Amino acid sequence: MQSYFEKTLLLLVTIVLGACATSSVDETGQKYWPPAPEIPRVVFETTLKNPASLQEKKAMDEFQSFATGELSTQTQSFGKPYDVAAYGGLVVVSDSLLGIVHVFDINRKRVFAIGWRGDGRLAKPLGVAIDDKQNIYIVDAGLGAVIKYDKLGHFLATIGKSEDFSRISDVAVSNKTGEVFVVDRGGVESLDHRVVVYSADGDKQQIIGRRGLADGEFNHPTQIAIDDSGWLYVLDAGNFRVQIFDEQKKFVRHWGRIGKNLGNLARPRGIAVNRDKYVFVTDGAFQNYQIFNRQGQLLLDIGAGGGKDLPGQYMLPSGIAVDETNRIYVVDQVRRKVEVFRLLSAEEIAELSNKKTE
Repeated sequence: MQSYFEKTLLLLVTIVLGACATSSVDETGQKYWPPAPEIPRVVFETTLKNPASLQEKKAMDEFQSFATGELSTQTQSFGKPYDVAAYGGLVVVSDSLLGIVHVFDINRKRVFAIGWRGDGRLAKPLGVAIDDKQNIYIVDAGLGAVIKYDKLGHFLATIGKSEDFSRISDVAVSNKTGEVFVVDRGGVESLDHRVVVYSADGDKQQIIGRRGLADGEFNHPTQIAIDDSGWLYVLDAGNFRVQIFDEQKKFVRHWGRIGKNLGNLARPRGIAVNRDKYVFVTDGAFQNYQIFNRQGQLLLDIGAGGGKDLPGQYMLPSGIAVDETNRIYVVDQVRRKVEVFRLLSAEEIAELSNKKTE
């Protein structure tokens, strides 16, 4: 059954496809998508770049940002952010250049790094995930394994071995079963384009897929996501599609194709899924992220390429995550930032709609 959010977006999609890369700004300075005169569905909240991102802004900083529309200049923390995961007020961002993972503890307003010393030291972190206990899972392409930490950054375990993979790239965890899913994106000469499944205890259980074009086969899969039902979503980037598998890991459907129009996939890079089964895909060619339903219908696209470091303007969007509060986290590798958006609730949408009709 379609939600209120989905129904209203599907009604709007043919109207706003040509303009929804831009945003509207209301009298309070809030930035919304899609742009006026349509009813907003997504609001921009903040940008994460460094520890200062969690501190209260001074009044002059707020005025300057509002007047210029540009983000305030801050000491840069990220070297080359790659992926993001978020749950329960923790936001983790992998940094493939610095070889660490940044942890933003929103509730305690502190930022710390993990993987830079001792047990669990990282080499080249890529994909990240957080389970519902706030354990952190990090794919390390240099080590050829997944490293697991607790929410404080203490090393817990290593999942998988280098001989299990050709080219490891991402990880996702099923909160329903505790299973850990790892993307092996393979190489040009390899058939190992697949997803490797481990038990909660780290035992290798199953391999999903191989290189190919058929249902359940992949060509350079890059990232994965798992919804609350235990369904698996694979960004089959080389085939320009999303493939979906049920809780028994059986192929259900795929959608997407290469193209230059919104709703197509041109250079898909990151994938996430929320509690309503909306699928979020970043695209390096479109320089945006698109929101689909589970059947592959485009609901909304947000972002565009831009010369200024403004909300929703990207150079190279990469990883994306959606937490349990329906906040959306988007990595821009070139601008070295993570932008935070939020899906508006049905009540907020109705209130904004009423304001427009008054």
